[in-house]
Amino acid sequence: MDAQFARLLEFAEMPNTVLQIAPFVMGERRPFSLPITVLTMPDRSLMSYAESTHRGHLERESTFVLPILTAYHQLQAEALSQAASVAMIEQVRKGTP
Repeated sequence: MDAQFARLLEFAEMPNTVLQIAPFVMGERRPFSLPITVLTMPDRSLMSYAESTHRGHLERESTFVLPILTAYHQLQAEALSQAASVAMIEQVRKGTP
């Protein structure tokens, strides 16, 4: 687990990335229970890709993608900042609550 935390901290240091933790206490307010990827294509159109244990689903219809993007932005707004996320990971690595 420590190696995974170390990798997340390395990721956070990269200039073109943002690491944010959505705390478990968000509970039912978390909009996603499965991994979701939102893609912006060169023509600025949007697609989403959702993956479950059984299959993946690519959605190209904007009427379905835009609500996912909205939910993602709401999650991002409620998640910890990058600094707070890094601090949380560092605390967990040290064994402090």
